[in-house]
Amino acid sequence: MSEALGTQAAPLEAGTEGEVTKDLLLDRYRLEGRLGSGGMAEVYRGTDERLGRPVAVKILLPHLAADPTFTERLRREVEATAALTHPNVVRVYDQGRSEDRPFLVLELVEGESLAALLGRQGSLGIERAIA
Repeated sequence: MSEALGTQAAPLEAGTEGEVTKDLLLDRYRLEGRLGSGGMAEVYRGTDERLGRPVAVKILLPHLAADPTFTERLRREVEATAALTHPNVVRVYDQGRSEDRPFLVLELVEGESLAALLGRQGSLGIERAIA
């Protein structure tokens, strides 16, 4: 994602470009609000209704969902991220498709977005950046 995300979700609004029309994916993940977007996907705050935990749901943008190049890129991202175990790497919980758009379900990391932090503090030193 090209844009860092905070955990303050904007409410879901009907008719927003790229907005999913379902608020429950795979009868499990309830979307609660949009956190942000990047070059290929939008990210929503959600809840895993089965396990009762907060999640982030990354959904490929509609105009890219039909393009095999982008769906393959998302698949590789899922595989690469799922193979990593590190405190500074978000965990992948699940993946699927809804309304013919691929999505992945990620650990929701609470806190300030990187964009907000940089706006407040300026550049980060190396030690802070890798902490």
